Amino acid sequence: MKTLLQTIIKKRNPSFQFDENLSNRTLFNLARNKSFDLLRGVFFLLFHLKKPGLIFVGRAVRCFNSQNIRFGKWVKIDYGVYLSGLGKGKLIIGDSSGIGAYSQLIISTSFNNLGEYIHIGHHVGIGQFASIGGSGGVSIGNNTIIGQYFSCHPENHNYSDPNKLIKNQGTTRSKISIGDNCWIGAKVTILAGVSIGENSIIAAGAVVNKSMPPNSIIAGVPARVIKGIYD
Repeated sequence: MKTLLQTIIKKRNPSFQFDENLSNRTLFNLARNKSFDLLRGVFFLLFHLKKPGLIFVGRAVRCFNSQNIRFGKWVKIDYGVYLSGLGKGKLIIGDSSGIGAYSQLIISTSFNNLGEYIHIGHHVGIGQFASIGGSGGVSIGNNTIIGQYFSCHPENHNYSDPNKLIKNQGTTRSKISIGDNCWIGAKVTILAGVSIGENSIIAAGAVVNKSMPPNSIIAGVPARVIKGIYD
């Protein structure tokens, strides 16, 4: 059983090896749970009128406008995730990427001003309770890993007119782009118009309100480059 499970997991993570201390009972429980997730994934795709494929879907996963959502192979969607493909472009989750439990990926929340897109690359890992909006467009590069409570906000509310309520002044949208091979810590917030260069690290709790160059270590509120990753 251990060899079979390891072979399957290597489809998502080629370097994976089980810890030698795992018991057979634990491996059995893992196999049972993942079998249910895989079976649930088959029914999930069929229910949403998509071509059958190998994806893992946890309980209580919900979709809206699923015709605008595209899943790669070996994708993992954990418990309680909500995906909304309401937008001009698509919500794409690339091969072998995972979305943590209770996360929300929502291109648009309004029907009178559709948002742009959310594109998640291949081999991306996003932690639990992430909130990613796609109104101005969000792209996350391949092999990027992201901690819990991550949030992306590719729009800002306008507020210059003192005679109007802020909520009635509309928004300004600007895309967010995150490069390949980044490591983003827990509770990081990225604001509209920001581009994060490839191979960068963002410390937990940072609020990123301006673009950052590749190969950077980034921290703070507001965030700034602390040093180069190879310095």
